[in-house]
Amino acid sequence: MNEYLPWLAGYAAQSGLRYEELADERWMRAWEPFVTLRTPLHYAHALQGTGAGGSLTIGRIAVEAPYVDVRTGQKALVWSFVAIVQDERLLGRAAVAADPGSVFAEPGNEIPVPRMATGDPHFDHVFASYAKSAEELAATVTPSLRKLLGSWRTAVHLDLRPGGFVLAPVALAATPESISWLLSAVSYVGEKATKRG
Repeated sequence: MNEYLPWLAGYAAQSGLRYEELADERWMRAWEPFVTLRTPLHYAHALQGTGAGGSLTIGRIAVEAPYVDVRTGQKALVWSFVAIVQDERLLGRAAVAADPGSVFAEPGNEIPVPRMATGDPHFDHVFASYAKSAEELAATVTPSLRKLLGSWRTAVHLDLRPGGFVLAPVALAATPESISWLLSAVSYVGEKATKRG
């Protein structure tokens, strides 16, 4: 069952975003499949906006937990946030994740893209990186982007592709402060992913 978040509509109004309690899943599912993030069972509570480089959708995602909800007798759902961003400046395709073993992480043996190192030992110690070639990984996961992601110190999935990216900081709490952080994070990712060097 979807968690009721009455504060989110108010946050959207104050931030100049559009709010949909029942998200249009067609738009969000058009970005699937993700590389390192499990395919959600549900999307809900979408915040939408547009900017100079494209559109932004932040929504709640649900995946099935490995335990039963005692109230319903069914598998429990675990919720988090995901940001889907159109950004025409992005050209490469790669994914990175620092989320070993959570319910949101796709099992490593089911990820269809080769895992490879960036050559940055500090980043590679924390993040698993995926791309079809070392050249595309180097061009897409820039040094500036690696530095930004390493500074967050939280479980995160980032799926970069031509024309946009999907960012899922899966440990993010359902609070206005968390959404503000995610909005800033989206802006920084776009900036750093297009900065060379």
